[in-house]
Amino acid sequence: MRTHIVALLIALTGSIAAAQGPALVVLNKAEASASIISLADGRTIATMPVGDGPHEIAISPDGQWAVAANYGGRTPGNSLTVLDLRTRRAVRAIDLGTYTRPHGIAWLPDGKRVVVTSEQAGAVVIVDVPNGRVDHAIATGQPGHLLTLAKDGRQVWTANIATGSVSLVDLDHGKVVKTVVTGRGPEGNDVSPNGRELWAADRTLNRVTVLDANTLDSLASIPTGEFPNRVHFTPDGRWVLVSNIRSGTVDVIDAAARRAVDHITFAFDSTQANQTMLGT
Repeated sequence: MRTHIVALLIALTGSIAAAQGPALVVLNKAEASASIISLADGRTIATMPVGDGPHEIAISPDGQWAVAANYGGRTPGNSLTVLDLRTRRAVRAIDLGTYTRPHGIAWLPDGKRVVVTSEQAGAVVIVDVPNGRVDHAIATGQPGHLLTLAKDGRQVWTANIATGSVSLVDLDHGKVVKTVVTGRGPEGNDVSPNGRELWAADRTLNRVTVLDANTLDSLASIPTGEFPNRVHFTPDGRWVLVSNIRSGTVDVIDAAARRAVDHITFAFDSTQANQTMLGT
């Protein structure tokens, strides 16, 4: 099972670029760039410039475009960079104006717009990519970090690290449905393939909280490794993969039983380590 889970994890935790075969688009924060990496041999196919402090990236449904959220460094970022994955070059920077610290990002089903959190402005922003402009924004009053979009594109969930909460936002009606406190630092989150459950990883409390996706009622709490920062369901909904940065592990959780059934440990080379906010 481990071999299949690891292969699936690679596909889930990066953004897949279909334009040149199986590949990942990986952001390099310090270098302000994005690299296309072949899944077949690990080769870097191309590297393209983006804005300062890129944190998240999303690939369009047709695999042609990628949009990076430029979070910024000491100076808050307020832009998105549009990348053409077929010509492998940056084609446009979209100014978000007052919607600073863009972070979580996803393409809407129409393949023309993206939804992105503005952590500093406390909003969810809908951006028209072809026309390079902000379409509209929904004030949430929360410092949204990462987000998960419903399959039908009608609602989005945001994890708000600074307030220890999760919000459900109705995109059709432009309003926040509900915000609930789940702990002290929810970050990674994902919705089950059937749309019934939202799983949110708390990087401070080292646990995953299972919520009813529609009511945000708490259903269960599952312990994880140290500093869980990403959560992903497998396409069949059977397994949930949780990456734990500080412990260097990935938890494999049985979604139905709501318990970990395996822990994958990744080799650690201390000679390649740098001191970061996450520890050495």
